[in-house]
Amino acid sequence: MQDPLDLENRKRIFECIRQSPGLHFREIQRRTSLPIGVLEYHLNYLVQKGLLSLEKQENFSRYYPEGQLSSDKQRILSALRQEIPRGIILYLLRNPGVTHGELLSNFTVSGGTLSYHVKKLTNKGVVKVAKKGRESRMTVIDPDKVADLLIIYRRTFFDRLVDEFVAAYVGGGR
Repeated sequence: MQDPLDLENRKRIFECIRQSPGLHFREIQRRTSLPIGVLEYHLNYLVQKGLLSLEKQENFSRYYPEGQLSSDKQRILSALRQEIPRGIILYLLRNPGVTHGELLSNFTVSGGTLSYHVKKLTNKGVVKVAKKGRESRMTVIDPDKVADLLIIYRRTFFDRLVDEFVAAYVGGGR
């Protein structure tokens, strides 16, 4: 039986996903420069052969190397792969227990957009909202696990905020 990774394109796709788990289809296409049809064929083949797992959510298909990450880490990484949710998570890691208004003052999105993303993060089990009277305070549920993922995959985010967080976290600014 032939090794599914004998073909150069498949090996390139697999390595891209192994190094940056949770990428969506278009990002894999950008990073590998493969034609869409070729990429789709090989991704389907790698999923069918059990080398990759596929997570479909809303308008994205995200890919993970089979067995590399637990389902809770995949869930967190999926949120971290999106710019606004990643920004929210990074802010909450540095400022646990902030209110919606405090969070909103640090973003250039509308209150409704911010609420939408916080709700998604809450539903995914990444962020917890605790109501105290009329106030709601937000925190990251497992900050150490999130920080570990940010450190491990820092280079795959291409994000200055992630670099700053990791530098402070590793440098003792926890």
